[in-house]
Amino acid sequence: MTLRRVHQLVGLSVAVLWLIQILTGVLLTFRQEIDNSLAGGTPAPLNVAALGQRIQSIQASGGTVHSVWVYDFAATRFDILYSDRKMRVNGAGAILRDGPGDSAFVNGGFFATLTDLHTTLLLGDRGKWLIAGSGLLLVTNLILGLKLAWPRRGYWKKSLVLRTSRNAAANSYGLHRTLGLYTGVPLLVLVCAGIALCFDDDIAAALRVDRDPPAVAAAAPGVDITPARAMTLALARYPGATLTSLSMPTEKSPWYAVRLHAPGEIPRMYGQTALYLGARDGAVLKEYSAVSASPARSVLDWLYPLHTAEAGGVPARAVLVCIGVALLTMGYFGIRLWSLRRKPSTKPRSAC
Repeated sequence: MTLRRVHQLVGLSVAVLWLIQILTGVLLTFRQEIDNSLAGGTPAPLNVAALGQRIQSIQASGGTVHSVWVYDFAATRFDILYSDRKMRVNGAGAILRDGPGDSAFVNGGFFATLTDLHTTLLLGDRGKWLIAGSGLLLVTNLILGLKLAWPRRGYWKKSLVLRTSRNAAANSYGLHRTLGLYTGVPLLVLVCAGIALCFDDDIAAALRVDRDPPAVAAAAPGVDITPARAMTLALARYPGATLTSLSMPTEKSPWYAVRLHAPGEIPRMYGQTALYLGARDGAVLKEYSAVSASPARSVLDWLYPLHTAEAGGVPARAVLVCIGVALLTMGYFGIRLWSLRRKPSTKPRSAC
């Protein structure tokens, strides 16, 4: 069996799964901007006292706040997860949206469902293995495609120009090949990062660079420091940092878990600097600085911003969308080429 035939068969057999991955990935690239636009309201920079007061008001009214997560790159909007609901507020604690926390479509549920579909196919851990397997097949097919499309010396300029032809098969082949030459290498980086993300926790554990919470015995019921105080202590420890998330103390985990994006970290929305502060006195029980992380940990921290193009900001994410559209287009012309080549010839046979 020729390499070209293998390339065709692999592409056709996994086409539907790749289509789901590409479409969901493209839609998720600007999910924060889209969802914040749908939520409306006015963004505001973080006011620790006001956000802390909002958390305490929810608890005072009978809700149980579990965590707070940033929801834009400027850290001006946050999601408060409490009881079975999710409230979006700005940095000053003003409510922008409030609704069910487990909806599949409303109150931000649509993008949460898309994320689950993209990462697990809605199948949990089994879905991760399917995603990883399809990713490995995509890497294999990309390498085969690049090998088949690689121009001979002196033909690079001609190969990188999109050309059209009156011959439908030649036209499809030319477009499929040229798009592959432009996007092949970036796609290999994106897909390999995505495969590794399927098992990032396992990789971190194997390399012994995972960020485990502190081993502290359960404390007596009660919390002495407020959420605002916990955020203030964490931000004071890393001047110039922005708040990424705050997890509330529980009986089994008597600490505030605070994640920050500290100056010098990899550009991304969710920072990797983490502090665990005792709920009683705010003492630092454990701390992880992303800036001074080990080389192995830094490589793992790069996987997500590489896969999502967050490391390059809005321009890189726009390019990522273009690459996704190009991959869809390339797939279309590949299938079209296969279909055209399967059609029997209409030329009359010569008489014997």
